[in-house]
Amino acid sequence: MESAGTAAGAPNFVLCGGNPLVHQLAVRLLERYGEATVTAVLPASDPEWVPLLRALDRVRVIFAARPDEATLRAAGVAEAHALALLDNGDVENFHAALRASEMNPRIRLVIRMFNTGLGFRIRTLFADCVVLSISEMAAPSLIAAALGERAVTYLRLGERTLYVTESETESVHPVICGIRESPDGVELVAPGEPADRALALATRVPYSPRRRHRWLGVFRYLVRNTLIRLMLVLLCLVALGCCLLVATGTGWGAAAYETLLDAAGAAGSEPEKRPMFKVLQLAITFVGLAMTPVVTALVVGGVLRAQLTASARPDPSRYENHVVVAGLGNVGMRIVEQLSDLGVRVVALDHKEDARGTALARSLGVPVVFGQATWEDSLHAAGVARARALVLATNSDAVNLEAAMLGQSYRDDLRVVLRLSDDDLAERVQRSLQKAVARSVFQLAAPGFAAALVESRVIATLSIDRTTLLVAELPVESGSALAGRPMHAATLPGRTRVLAVQRAVGVEPSWQPPPDTVLTPGNHLIAIATRAGLDELQILCAAGTPAASADPVAESPPVLPPSGPVAPTVAAVRASVDSAAVTESLILSQTAPVAPVDAAVVTESPLTLPLSGSVAPAAVVAAEPPDSPDTAVAQPIREPSASASADERTDPVA
Repeated sequence: MESAGTAAGAPNFVLCGGNPLVHQLAVRLLERYGEATVTAVLPASDPEWVPLLRALDRVRVIFAARPDEATLRAAGVAEAHALALLDNGDVENFHAALRASEMNPRIRLVIRMFNTGLGFRIRTLFADCVVLSISEMAAPSLIAAALGERAVTYLRLGERTLYVTESETESVHPVICGIRESPDGVELVAPGEPADRALALATRVPYSPRRRHRWLGVFRYLVRNTLIRLMLVLLCLVALGCCLLVATGTGWGAAAYETLLDAAGAAGSEPEKRPMFKVLQLAITFVGLAMTPVVTALVVGGVLRAQLTASARPDPSRYENHVVVAGLGNVGMRIVEQLSDLGVRVVALDHKEDARGTALARSLGVPVVFGQATWEDSLHAAGVARARALVLATNSDAVNLEAAMLGQSYRDDLRVVLRLSDDDLAERVQRSLQKAVARSVFQLAAPGFAAALVESRVIATLSIDRTTLLVAELPVESGSALAGRPMHAATLPGRTRVLAVQRAVGVEPSWQPPPDTVLTPGNHLIAIATRAGLDELQILCAAGTPAASADPVAESPPVLPPSGPVAPTVAAVRASVDSAAVTESLILSQTAPVAPVDAAVVTESPLTLPLSGSVAPAAVVAAEPPDSPDTAVAQPIREPSASASADERTDPVA
């Protein structure tokens, strides 16, 4: 165990996990907070990146098999500002979060979970919690490298999907806002305004090419099958015979009855009928006899085809312009799922038949090839020779490296993207394998986890290029600037957009409510914002923040008549008792100086004039000279800003 000194009042972060993301987060937290301290709880192992973690100042390392109650207490969770649970097990991380919440109910929790749908629900069990998925945050970057373009960026919020498209016209779902890029970051603009991309909200529907072209495929099958075409011709002849019987004077009912009997081979001799009727009867009978073997062949062929289709698998080696994804673990599952949503043909490859993503791939209609990514026959069976990209997302860096070099030997224009766990290795491999793209999933996820740790009320992050947008859930408190006001008051131009309004904790959110929806205390806003916009929105939702549109003047200011040769002086004195009750006093004096004030003085004015002697500073508002030099008008006294005083007391972590 190693310890570092703790500065008084400095934010304390606890990181639990056995992966390089712990080191990445520690570096980012120490860069942002110069006096912060970090406690890393690692499993009983010593991987290569631990010495780098130990070399950091103000970092304490604890080795423990699991984050049990004793370990969390030793790590200082009871006094910590935030706790990040970064292990791979969803249930284990949730269990540790429950322990930490009992020790410190107000601690900020950042939980790594693969099942983000479950995480979106369990976060309501804690006072301040966000659930993130490393694989979901890293997948868009790997997909973009595989497709050679800016791919759609996804963010799952419960049963909804927040995604980015290249333009508003490309989105089939309602657009939340436009995204305009600038040197300082990104701006959130209203729909319809010029923007580089668009942000839309929808329920994800897995892509299925068979569903879209099902009826077209049925029609093509009917046209191309020789037996079916012959059957259709024979049916047309039978229908023609029925019409000719009607032309001979037989009623429609009797004609249909005679036609069906004759076609079925049950025609009886009717010598009393006219010759034309007898000829038609014989023709229909012979047509019916010809239909019998055709129907038999169709039935037998259909049964055999159904049996062969159920047992046969598609041949991915004949696919073209598809993406081969090797590894069906957490990251590979996300890549396969999102590529299927984008309508890209995918072939999955894994050496285990019971891999975590096998069932998902089959439910999406994605063929799965079983074999090692380093075997030439496996890559050939997956159709790498005709693929547009090869994405290597296995859990082994050695397998990914070997498969990347093997894949590059197939074609020079094949895009090879490999996932690596070591950040330094990824950078060096990127420089060595010039045509391949190497990415570290922990490095891709680190900005989002760091933002969730230091930004209060953040429940998810959305990475756009090198900028991170924050999705936060903020309660509308009683007495805040937004209480009783329409929802559009929470939209700060360029900085915030409201996604949903939750009437109470545990209630299903109302997604994309009308802008005139009135907000009441107890409502929860789910909004996407920039870092600066989130700070402003938190102030608007906090209790005691006056509304921006509220009139600060309660009454008309009094007009003071002149008295003597000296214009009167107006001093505004405010006393605050326990930061709750506010008493206003207006002291008017024509020639006397301002009396000393013993109570604390609160002011919104940026200018504070010190008084002479030992008198504490008071807020003095100078009167503007009216038209008459002998008349002064007292200025209105503003209410004290609760948000300003609250900001002065805010903990640096928030």
